[in-house]
Amino acid sequence: MNFRLIKKIMSPRQRRLHSDFEKIKEEFSNHPYIKVEYVANGDSIPEKYIVHFNIKGLKLDPQSTKDNRIILISREHKAEIYLHIDYPRLKPIANILTPIFHPNFRTASPHDICIGDYWASGETLVDIIYQIGEMIMYQNYNVDSPLNGPAALWAKNNIHRFPVDNTNIRKGDLKIEIKEIEIDLK
Repeated sequence: MNFRLIKKIMSPRQRRLHSDFEKIKEEFSNHPYIKVEYVANGDSIPEKYIVHFNIKGLKLDPQSTKDNRIILISREHKAEIYLHIDYPRLKPIANILTPIFHPNFRTASPHDICIGDYWASGETLVDIIYQIGEMIMYQNYNVDSPLNGPAALWAKNNIHRFPVDNTNIRKGDLKIEIKEIEIDLK
């Protein structure tokens, strides 16, 4: 069957899922800091993605107590993004799968990530993945509407520590250094 014909018989949601899938493959196939796995049933378009970030973030030491929080740097983070039946009309469901200490990541089940109070269906899944990465590095965080109150209070009192990682993870913005060399053709 012709791909154009298949695209015509897809629902708007299926076309969006397909578009997101293609953009994710293109953007993250060789990304230095982000790897994306997808979960699909047979030949269907993926509705669930597992995103691996290799960037600095914070987590609590298991020895921490309520009165003595020990904050550690963590470089490996994993998030799950689920594109439910109402996506893209409603924002996707995002959960963190690894320990993190951040105002906008819930530490209790379901470990959800606040990817914004307002959702516009024009936001792409690529943008959401980058947003989560920037949140992990404390380049982007919100202490006024937290999912984790203790982390929000700690962040307010430790603003001088942020961001914890200055890496620019947006692939289009990655800098490539080109060195000029002289070649003697004699």
